[in-house]
Amino acid sequence: MTNKGMFEDAIKLEKKDRKIKKLNIRIKDLMAINQEHQSINGKLRAELEIEKKNHTLSREALELEVRVKDKELGRLMKKLQNKSL
Repeated sequence: MTNKGMFEDAIKLEKKDRKIKKLNIRIKDLMAINQEHQSINGKLRAELEIEKKNHTLSREALELEVRVKDKELGRLMKKLQNKSL
């Protein structure tokens, strides 16, 4: 091997080392992003569960209110029919 070949190999190794270092830094950054994503995702899922429960409770309350109003309307209708007879 000539002297020129030795330097080319050293340059290639140095480039690979720099590339490996950059990739390792990128991996660390991506791992941090992934960790943050998982944390945010967990919080959002918990919040979504709470909202689903609140929605269900609101819906049940509205259905109950509609039933009560229907009964009241039915009672008033009967009262009106009795008066008109």
